[in-house]
Parts: sequence; structure tokens; C-alpha cells
Amino acid sequence: MKQHTYRGTAVSAALVALILAAATPAAWAQDRDKNDREWEGPSETQPTIPLKDARLKIEMNSTDQDAGVQVFIDSDPWKTMDIFDPSGKRIFRATNRGSLATQGGTELFLESGEPKLSDVPLEEFFKRFPSGNYSMVGKGLNGENYVGTAKFTHNIPDGPVLVSPVDDAIVVPDSTVVQWEPVAAPNGSPIVGYQVLVVKPNTGIPALPKIILDVMMPPTATSMAVPPGFLLPDSTYEWEVLAIEAGGNQTLSVGAFRTP
Repeated sequence: MKQHTYRGTAVSAALVALILAAATPAAWAQDRDKNDREWEGPSETQPTIPLKDARLKIEMNSTDQDAGVQVFIDSDPWKTMDIFDPSGKRIFRATNRGSLATQGGTELFLESGEPKLSDVPLEEFFKRFPSGNYSMVGKGLNGENYVGTAKFTHNIPDGPVLVSPVDDAIVVPDSTVVQWEPVAAPNGSPIVGYQVLVVKPNTGIPALPKIILDVMMPPTATSMAVPPGFLLPDSTYEWEVLAIEAGGNQTLSVGAFRTP
């Protein structure tokens, strides 16, 4: 069987065919812009290379009661990148033009809008984004095919219960510890970690609008000490804890505190 290799990773022709089949030619033709002459679909005469990374996940804010999706793709330079849902319908396209078409894109991060659950209940949200395998298909600068698959589930963790500091508490800058309660596995999907952020918003500096402490903690953690020297005097901070389940979906809770 013919093998396609990429940085030491072997991908069989059969596997490539399965990935490309997830985004059917009929769907490409259906969604194609009639004026976009550059879109020709995957070429069997060009090499097919797996994406370095392909992820699609849900982020829910339990404090603000809203939800959205996030996409992350990593690849060698590409000219176009498309995402197809489990039914083969294209839901996203990115196209580099001009100097960016010459230079190419590599990493792509996209965050959707986050409507309130009162406006878009989870049942409707799940209809918009059904569970299953989403296909990412790109075109390289020399016509290469970039392909990847992201498994998307509806396993959404509960928001962590924030224990301390309580909202608007005044903390001691060099001995502040944030604490939260552990989160149960949603639908049996284990919590794999907690992401903790401490944010000073609105610095007034355009090049550095926020100061952010961003730490990944293990699934057994329920507290984190803020490093001495990070918190500035007479400042207001937001802090967030995100519970992340094995499929990548995450739910966050937000609090706030002040320094004297």
C-alpha cells in the first residue's frame, strides 16, 4: 500500500481516503462560491499531508451563562482552509489573499460568538453543532492537500464552584491563593485538568491591554498560589477556573478580587 509520510508519520492511502470522504465532493460543489476559481477540491495528483493539529471544542461560561465553539488548526503554510461538519456541509472557509497568499497561513484559532443560553438554549446549540467528526481540509501553497479530523462531543463539564477569594474581597498580594471545588466527569468523560487565569484588565497600554497569569493545573488540584510579585497594589483582578474534560470541552467560572 502506498504511504504518504510527513515528518516521520506514515499515513496510509486508505486513511487519507476516509478523511477526504468525510467532506464529500458534493458538499464542496454545493457551497462553492461561483466566483472563486481557485477552489478545485482535493487533488489526487498532489501529496496529502496530515494537519499537525485539528481541534474543535465547546467553551461554556457558567457565570455569564453563554456558550460558543473554538477551533484550532496547525499546519505547514496553506492558502485555503475549510471545515466540514459530520454531514459533509462546509461551515467555515479561510482564504489567504495577496501577500498572505504568497506567505501562507499556519496556525488558525477561531472563536465563535457566545450567545446567552436564554437566547440559544443548549438544545438549539447542539443542533447547530452536532456531535461527530469534523473534517479540516486545506490547500498548500503548491497545491498540497492538508487534511485532519476533530472529534466533537457534547460532554460539557459543570462550572467549577469558586471558593476563595469571594467576589470583591481584598487580598494580600504576596500570599494570595485561589481555591475551587472539583468538578465531576460529564457523561463519564474524565476531567483532565484545570486552567487557572488571573487577569488585570484595561492596563491602558495598547500593546499590552491585559496582564494575564495563565496556568494549567492537574485534575487533582483544587487551589493555586498566585506567584509573589504578580499582583499590583490598588488593582482589581478577575480570576477564572476552567474545567477541561477529555474531549477538550471546557466550562469556566469567573470571580473578582482587589488588592489594597
